[in-house]
Amino acid sequence: MYRHILLATDGSEHAQRATEHAVALASLAGARLHLASVIETRTAYDSAIIEREAVEESLREHADEAITAAEEVAAEAGVETERWLLRGVPAEELLTVIGEQDIDLVVLGEQGLSAFKTVLLGSTAEAVIHRSPVPVTVVGGG
Repeated sequence: MYRHILLATDGSEHAQRATEHAVALASLAGARLHLASVIETRTAYDSAIIEREAVEESLREHADEAITAAEEVAAEAGVETERWLLRGVPAEELLTVIGEQDIDLVVLGEQGLSAFKTVLLGSTAEAVIHRSPVPVTVVGGG
């Protein structure tokens, strides 16, 4: 049923739960797991206090660590992976990967690390749910 599953991860607790779910689904389906983390470009900071390059480097390192952690879980289960370290608005970048990589299913956490929140779901999850051309599985806490 699924050949290409996209896991969106930011290393948050919800993303870790989503990783376990996505790896299990990919293992059962024999699917390739596409691991994506997006370096958020809408981050607000005071440039008089913090240099933009330092902020972006820190975000890149965190995104890379999130993908690496997911790769380790997938490797333990024998699931093939492909990594996507992206830069931009998370929902937009994820939707681009969905369209360009023949993704069959998206798995993501209910809430991420972003400071942008909505009432029930994180803003990225909500945007992907409403705009994705493929099914989206949202993994919540607890």
